[in-house]
Amino acid sequence: MTRVSPFVSPRRASREVLARLSNNLRNLRAARGFTQENLAKLCRFNRNYISNIEHGSVNVTVATLEALAKGLGCTEARLLARRSER
Repeated sequence: MTRVSPFVSPRRASREVLARLSNNLRNLRAARGFTQENLAKLCRFNRNYISNIEHGSVNVTVATLEALAKGLGCTEARLLARRSER
C-alpha cells in the first residue's frame, strides 16, 4: 500500500510572474537610487537574496513581497504589475 503525504509540495510561480517581479523590482530599486545592498538592509535581507529575486531564480513568499514593497515605498501589486498596469 502506497502512502500519500498529506502535504502538498509548494508550487513555483510561473516564469511570467517571476519575470515581472524581477523586472519591476530592479526598475523600482534603480529609480529610487538604491543598490541591492541598500534595499537588502531596509528589508533585513541578504544582498544575494535580492540579486536572486532580480534574476527570477527564487520563489518569494507573500511576507517577502510585503517587505520589498514597504522598502521601496510601493504596493505589492506594483511589484507584480504588467507594463500596461503600471
